[in-house]
Amino acid sequence: MRKLLIILLAASLFACKQKPAAGSFGEAFENSGAVDFKTALQAYEGGKDSTYIISGTIANVCQGEGCWISFQNDSNEFLINTHEKFSMPKNSQGKKAIAKGKFVKTEEGEIEFQPSGVLIQ
Repeated sequence: MRKLLIILLAASLFACKQKPAAGSFGEAFENSGAVDFKTALQAYEGGKDSTYIISGTIANVCQGEGCWISFQNDSNEFLINTHEKFSMPKNSQGKKAIAKGKFVKTEEGEIEFQPSGVLIQ
């Protein structure tokens, strides 16, 4: 019985340390005017270097430090790297989310979306 109590106590302490799977992470922002990733990427590739608000469902989350999430919308899945600014809750898979950020061309020539904030609903 004593071992069971210790295990339950340890499990409850671990659960309390996880971030909630909903809320605002990083910079707070108004979630109006969200577009899908494909539309925002096409605008960026067309020369519009702007801040975008994109929406989707969280398909995957970094289980190490919460340093990235992947969004799924329509038939596209795309990576959102948050490690330099904030971390994401590891239990947010399947949640609807909105991200605000900019597209950036990496040194390798790839285009990635770097968010300033994410709102999980």
